[in-house]
Amino acid sequence: MHRPYVDVYVSRPDSGIQCAFRDKRDYVASDDGRIIGARLLPGAFRAFWSESLAGLHNGTLALRQVFPEADASFVEGVLALEDDAAAGALADLIQARRPQPDPNIALINEILAAIDSDGLQTVGDVAQWIGKSERWLQKLFQDYVGIGIKWQLQRNKLLDAAKSIRDSDNPSWADLAYDLGYSSQQHFISDFKRVLGRTPGQYKREVSSNKGAQV
Repeated sequence: MHRPYVDVYVSRPDSGIQCAFRDKRDYVASDDGRIIGARLLPGAFRAFWSESLAGLHNGTLALRQVFPEADASFVEGVLALEDDAAAGALADLIQARRPQPDPNIALINEILAAIDSDGLQTVGDVAQWIGKSERWLQKLFQDYVGIGIKWQLQRNKLLDAAKSIRDSDNPSWADLAYDLGYSSQQHFISDFKRVLGRTPGQYKREVSSNKGAQV
């Protein structure tokens, strides 16, 4: 399940910058299947991208669009290295741009930490917590993350749901939907399937089957 990160990666045959994805995404490995990547903190890609990230979600940018020096020889050189050295070469590429501190990036990560730790469930809850308007908050996330904060709040609900399903022997979908603030069981099931590609029941059967195979 995707989080609000941006990933910089090199691989064969494609290298690029993956922006935040709303829903489920499948990866198809090709060639040797090796990928070397660096994950930026939520909002941190704005230090490399001068415009709003709104509209960049669910997409991938060419690596050279942001890092012109990362040509085919750079990619081949990175992939020829052992894992630690390859990760270091990619980190050097990113750090060479000398990204400057941005208080909004720090604020976004404080907000995300508070959502996880303080149980903030609505945009209004978060806006009250930071003392800003909901409109200001939505624009901050659109500009720096590319996806509104409502998506993050829903994503946390579904992460909590997946954990509850894994931890419970016989979960009740109706009770789980109610506990997570959904207006109906069907709404919860639809959201869960849209993001994970399977219904809660299918997910539970898959988790149980995997546990059985490990015994």
